[in-house]
Amino acid sequence: MISMDPHNEEAYSIVVFGASGGLAKKKVFPALWALFRENRLPQGTKIFTFTRSPLQTKTYRLQILPYMELDKHRDPKKYNLFWTTVHCVQGEYDKPENYVALTEAMVHQETKHNQVRANRIFYLALPPIVFDQVTLNVSRKCSSTTGWNRIIVEKPFARDDISYKAFQTSLCNCFRESQIYLMDHLLSRQVMQNFFALRYSNHLWAETLNHRHVAAVMISIKCELPVSVNRADYFNQFGIIRDLMTNHMIQMLAMLAMDQPYANTADDLRAERLKVLRQVLTPNIGDVVLAQYRNNRRETDPAKCGYTEHTYIPKDSFTPTFALVVLHINNRRWTGVPFILRAGKALNDTKSEVRIQYKPVDCDTFHSDSTDIRNELVLRSFPTEEVFMRMRLKRQGEDICLRESEINLRVDDRGPKGLQGLPGYLLNVFQGDQTLFMRSDEQCEIWRIFSPVLATIDSDRPRPLHYDFGSRGPLLAYRKAERAGFVFFATDEWHQSEETLEYTVKNSKQLIGPHTALKPVRDPRSKRSNSNP
Repeated sequence: MISMDPHNEEAYSIVVFGASGGLAKKKVFPALWALFRENRLPQGTKIFTFTRSPLQTKTYRLQILPYMELDKHRDPKKYNLFWTTVHCVQGEYDKPENYVALTEAMVHQETKHNQVRANRIFYLALPPIVFDQVTLNVSRKCSSTTGWNRIIVEKPFARDDISYKAFQTSLCNCFRESQIYLMDHLLSRQVMQNFFALRYSNHLWAETLNHRHVAAVMISIKCELPVSVNRADYFNQFGIIRDLMTNHMIQMLAMLAMDQPYANTADDLRAERLKVLRQVLTPNIGDVVLAQYRNNRRETDPAKCGYTEHTYIPKDSFTPTFALVVLHINNRRWTGVPFILRAGKALNDTKSEVRIQYKPVDCDTFHSDSTDIRNELVLRSFPTEEVFMRMRLKRQGEDICLRESEINLRVDDRGPKGLQGLPGYLLNVFQGDQTLFMRSDEQCEIWRIFSPVLATIDSDRPRPLHYDFGSRGPLLAYRKAERAGFVFFATDEWHQSEETLEYTVKNSKQLIGPHTALKPVRDPRSKRSNSNP
């Protein structure tokens, strides 16, 4: 636990390497400000930036100003106080003497109030090419000898299993596993913690999350925006699978599929995650659908063009902006259940969710017009954080006719909200809680899963399918998911009139298939955002 006692004898320093980059400006410093604003940082914490280009606090705070959400939290006095804790250090990543200067700056601040223990966090908001140099110099020149040291490493964690072994060796030679925090802040802490409580504390879900009851699981990350110029070089080099599936999405799969840990500790939970990752079968290229967005010829905005029509993307690029991968787990609990990972840019919606789709009942007692009615447990982390079930209940009236309804399992509106996103993860690092951070051997298994298919994609350079900017993605991806066992329903009612429902079903059958649906027209009084996949 971290102490907020002003007389505490411990000093805390956090160093942000690569502070001039977009990640530090848009994510890391707003997260540090959120912790400081809510009085969640330990008393006397000092923040240091380390950059190759000269940087001054006065100019840096102006650069970050657009990302700090000051309109929502007007407290100029506290905001100015926050910047008194920030100190800028300039240096080259490959020069050990510059790290000595960084250490001297930390020691100078740590000894101001006679603290006897110095605890240090090193946040690597850097491209992977300099990781080796930074981790080696930090461990040799900047490590505290009186307190603990922790290092945060942002994705990507290498490109494949071969490059990851060198990455892992370098990192683990400099820091112990208990000091390493492999960060992916896209993971929703609130939703996953709610899922753990739902599954392990309630007999109903504990007994039904297995192959006897579950038909399919789909993990989706959809984004309406195209690839931005700031991420173009990175994205064109790594692609959508490396960007999302080899870290955030496969980590969610592991937490959904793992058995109950022996105890509620980080070590036991990570051990169960590792166990299930080792049981995931390696997919082949036939389990993958790749696609790239193109101009839909309807947009007037020049930014909404095809991927290769962007001025910052090579015209001959085959980098996929959409991918669907079907995975299977070879164990007694999940045998035969497909886990479908789907991610894409420039789609019709921005959403991050998991859909656990249950098998239909054996017989239809109520003479429903659908032959494959399935309940769904939905874990949504964006745009709202919520857990709910989609199911069938009786319509109003005298006849027994079914309608789609939901059981809302949200708990975030029953009390004060905890810290979400990156601020929550940073607080976990201060507290030494590694529960939702991947262990280095977990990431090794993840590369074992994906490296063969990625090697095939890199060597063969298959031409991706195309889908229109702002669409739901390629038709073949829906077909692949259907063949794997997932059902896309065209019967969502959500207060629609019969005429609207008929129109939606008719068009969805033409474009996707008899079991799928386009986005339904919704009554504005309905609270639920688009619930269709």
